[in-house]
Amino acid sequence: ATETGNSNNIGMFELIQLIYAAEGIKGFFGGVRGMMIGQAFIKAVAFGTNGWMLVSVNDAFPHISTFNSLITAAAFAGFMASFLVAPFERVKVMMQASDDYTSELQTVEVILKTEGWKGLLTRGLGPTLAREIPSYGIYFVTYGLLMQTAIATIFGSGAPLIAGAAAGCACWIPVYPIDVVKTLVQNTAGDGEKDAFKIMRELYKSEGIGGFFDGLTPKMYRAMVNHATTFWLYDLIMTYYNNAVLI
Repeated sequence: ATETGNSNNIGMFELIQLIYAAEGIKGFFGGVRGMMIGQAFIKAVAFGTNGWMLVSVNDAFPHISTFNSLITAAAFAGFMASFLVAPFERVKVMMQASDDYTSELQTVEVILKTEGWKGLLTRGLGPTLAREIPSYGIYFVTYGLLMQTAIATIFGSGAPLIAGAAAGCACWIPVYPIDVVKTLVQNTAGDGEKDAFKIMRELYKSEGIGGFFDGLTPKMYRAMVNHATTFWLYDLIMTYYNNAVLI
């Protein structure tokens, strides 16, 4: 893949032109196949865990506030999802960072050969946990609270699109610097730098605070579309399922 380590020096559209000129359309989809499969499992675990935990918390503590039950369930969902996110994103990040990897399977084989199962399952797990737990906390709480406002009444069946887009953006902004560090931890094989705190210091020394927010704008665009669609489909499926059960 095209080296984008200095992408903070050029704009998003210039970077798009650079990638297209170097690799064509396929350059925008490095590692996407594995991540699509991974996201299916990750979202299933996250949404399933969140729903189960909400019921469990409310049953165990009938007088708990809505906010506290939402944040407890969401944080636990983020914790559980992290153990799937770390290996899937390790493969995706490595494929996007280098042309040496032609498929997800080959990437996994390289990781296992150079680092073993620990390299696949745990490299970047610390930053992933630090990102996913607060991120999912913000994600599900924002969505849950927005769906209890006038948004649900005004937009009706379209409300999950609005609340989902807002939740997606809200959950990314505070944790984006952690995501940048996690990507740098995961994007090399073998003996590449693995110490997240050392990477943070080096990034700050070379690029300042701005280095921790490089690429935030396109991430926000993606988050709006991705999570609006995710919550809308989830609401659609759950509504269909609940109606089918009642019949």
